[in-house]
Amino acid sequence: TTAELAHKVDAVIRSNPEVEVSALTIGSRNAESNLANYFVRLTPRKQRKKNTSQVKETLREQLKQFAYANPKVKDYDAVGGGQRPFNLNLVGNDQKQLEEFTTKVLAVLKKNPGLKDVDINFRPGKPEVQLVLKPGRSQELGVTPITLGAEMRNLIEGTDVAKYRENGLEYNIRTRLIENQRNVNDNFNLYNVPNLNNNLVKLSNVATKEERSGPSKINRQDRSRYIQIQADISPGYGMGDVMKQIDTMFVKDMPLPAGMRYAYVGQAENFKELGESMITAVVFGILFIFLVLASLYESFVTPLTIMLALPLAFCGSLVALAITQESLNIFSMIGVIMLLGVAVKNSILLVDYANHLIREEGMDRMNAMIRAGKTRLRPILMTSLALIAGTIPIAIGLNEASKQRTSMGVAIIGGLISSTLLTLIVVPASFSFIDRFRIWSGAKMKKIFAAE
Repeated sequence: TTAELAHKVDAVIRSNPEVEVSALTIGSRNAESNLANYFVRLTPRKQRKKNTSQVKETLREQLKQFAYANPKVKDYDAVGGGQRPFNLNLVGNDQKQLEEFTTKVLAVLKKNPGLKDVDINFRPGKPEVQLVLKPGRSQELGVTPITLGAEMRNLIEGTDVAKYRENGLEYNIRTRLIENQRNVNDNFNLYNVPNLNNNLVKLSNVATKEERSGPSKINRQDRSRYIQIQADISPGYGMGDVMKQIDTMFVKDMPLPAGMRYAYVGQAENFKELGESMITAVVFGILFIFLVLASLYESFVTPLTIMLALPLAFCGSLVALAITQESLNIFSMIGVIMLLGVAVKNSILLVDYANHLIREEGMDRMNAMIRAGKTRLRPILMTSLALIAGTIPIAIGLNEASKQRTSMGVAIIGGLISSTLLTLIVVPASFSFIDRFRIWSGAKMKKIFAAE
């Protein structure tokens, strides 16, 4: 049945002109005959009009007719770990409660526009008969759970008791009940189990049977059970936005039951750690720039004028990423960090020359800044345009390998444009106010700390 359906899906996949190769594998390494996997290789980027994300969206639409088979379109897993970009673990000790709550969370996340092909690693198990000992009766007759489990395993599964050898070959001899006697549900009243004295006791006297559906497998994390929800990130959405929405959901809309918790794993966990590391890098970068400028100008106030370009550059980067629908990933974050050193150069050119005119030629602040703007305009535009031109190939992404780094180029170009244009307006306007504050604060400090 899986093969029949899989070949129908394969025909749909191959009907797309962007698909160069579609390799079908039926079954899995865990002997699951109800699974089928496809490895799809697309034609070179220059030979197709759609990018990878657009092709994936097309396949999702085409496979909606097979929704009952739960199809998933995901990126190639080179590591083979089976994890997808978004992985959320719900952890708890009560398996039934865990299953019920995870099912509710799954239904909510399927409606989240930032997630695609939301799935869960939990599958209901096959029907099974569970034997439950009667507490008082089993103690009186001396039947323990270990004894009961071992005997039922011998009767149903069997035990290798000897080996049969013939012509140099060995065969295991296994003893167990014949096939029509191995159905526990039908023959429950016929079984006998030994007690502590090795006397046979009727099974129905010490235990009851219950027909249930047990889990096909139980996953464990930190000495607790967990169920994992997996999904892909939709184009135009960021991992951080989705994680923030889920955090809010667990706080306001769907509070976690007592004894349960959740944790991000895989790329989601790495993204959270990456965000914290990037924030630390930005803070230390700004601090070191401030200290270097403070030592250069021998003032803790003058660097404030120069560093006004930083928020202007950050705003430009975010706007550029939003316009091009690029996400805030590791490459765009690296681009933002690079702007820390690049964006302040324009402010340094203006402020340094204006201070030189004030000290050496005795000009007032306004005229000094006007002259600095006229004199330094050409170097500012030349250096900024050179940097933008050098970053354009990264932002375009000339081949498949460089496409993943386009967000870095977009962030740098957006930050350079905004910082260059706004620096020529904001820095001259603020220079006069901040410089007067520098003189006033310096006079106050001298009165406080100057020696008699």
